[in-house]
Amino acid sequence: MQPAFLQQGDTIGIIATARFITSEQWQYAKGVIESWGLKIKLAENVFTPSFQLAGNVEDRTQSFLSLWKDNEVKALLVARGGYGTIHTIDEILPHINNSKWICGYSDVTVLLNACTNKDIACIHSTMPVSFEHATPEALENLRFALFGETFSFEWNEKQIQKGSSEGKIVGGNLSVIYSQLGSATQLNTEGKILFLEDVDEMLYHLDRMLTALKRAGMFKNITGLILGGFTQMRDNTEEFGFSSNNPWGKSLVEMILEIGLDCNIPVTIGFPAGHLNDNRAFYMGRNAELIVNENSAQLTWK
Repeated sequence: MQPAFLQQGDTIGIIATARFITSEQWQYAKGVIESWGLKIKLAENVFTPSFQLAGNVEDRTQSFLSLWKDNEVKALLVARGGYGTIHTIDEILPHINNSKWICGYSDVTVLLNACTNKDIACIHSTMPVSFEHATPEALENLRFALFGETFSFEWNEKQIQKGSSEGKIVGGNLSVIYSQLGSATQLNTEGKILFLEDVDEMLYHLDRMLTALKRAGMFKNITGLILGGFTQMRDNTEEFGFSSNNPWGKSLVEMILEIGLDCNIPVTIGFPAGHLNDNRAFYMGRNAELIVNENSAQLTWK
């Protein structure tokens, strides 16, 4: 199930289910979105700080639902991530359907997982707080995705495991996926291509989360694995500011190989999405084809 693509003159809603943004942080994104020929409707809590959050749980939940139920609004773009969307999801979940696009990344993984668990397409993308520092390609990809314009990906880097597969892409931020294990919104990966990214984690934290997902059976029947940005990773060494050297000793690739993935599925690294300036937008919950060769990979939509 897929929401309708946007057209010139449509309205996009800006929501804040986690952290707030300031009016100064909003101005650049406002100009970009208006240049796409879209109207904008802001949720009431976007600029409302409650410490780092955009209001209390009720504020964030009701502001989401207000724009979700607004028939003029054709898509929802989350203003920024951080942490906090998990507080709202149980009340939001019954209302999720294919009436409009949900776009964002990082903490917004909670909403993206809710969509794909219901077999609804959504968009993993950069968010307004990051627009000013995003690459032109990241912004253009988001416009392409919203308006249904054709796009695909090809990236050149030494790959992990060759192969090809088709399926719907699910996933997002590893820490957020990990935080939903055992809950009503635990990610369904059965028969899917799994995408993972993360930022500012200890290497042994990655191992803990990957092992938890493995024990929950989330790698067992996937048809492919896409690794995006794993940025600002840290280790227990003096190089990373610790008082003594006590490294974990395994890289991300080594940890992935120890999961015991099906040797017939493609496993790729270097996909341009995550906590990067070049955070390219792509569809989740929509059929795609992934082809991984020794030194390159391709992703196209079916």
